[in-house]
Amino acid sequence: MGIFDRIILSIYTLLLALLSLGVVLLSVRLISLEWVWTGILHINGRWEAGLLGMVFFLVSLRLLLAGIRTRRVKDTIVHHTDMGDVHISLEAIKNLVEKTSRHTRGVRGVKVRVNHDGQGLKVVLKVVISPENNVPNVSEELQKKVHEYIKNTVGVQLVDVQIIVENISNDFKSKQRVE
Repeated sequence: MGIFDRIILSIYTLLLALLSLGVVLLSVRLISLEWVWTGILHINGRWEAGLLGMVFFLVSLRLLLAGIRTRRVKDTIVHHTDMGDVHISLEAIKNLVEKTSRHTRGVRGVKVRVNHDGQGLKVVLKVVISPENNVPNVSEELQKKVHEYIKNTVGVQLVDVQIIVENISNDFKSKQRVE
């Protein structure tokens, strides 16, 4: 639920609290029933009251849908321990995969995408491999390294490590340094 929905929910809750307070005061006869009927008769046939009722109805629907909306898959992996939960972000796993990939012989550049669905963790690597290396051997070594490193470091079995060779090049893709 976003900040806009939270603000609407706060205002809506405050108005419902005031309405329920009015019902309580009416039930213990601190507010006259005739006063309530007079108020209802004043709004009878007024378009402003209908508009306000429609706004409340639409806000109710929005809040209802915001509450039951399916959440996308969380961007973390959760390990349950005796002392509490440990959340590991997919961004952290992505960084580990990048580090491992860059230290693999024959890999000149890498782009990593990590997905977590109901089946498990999937990693897609788009790599640039140097031409003096055997592409299938480098790919297989990279898959094994990434799989083992994530298994040993994070404690998660990867379902799939997919390698896409984008280019075969001698050029290093280094970060620009600012001096």
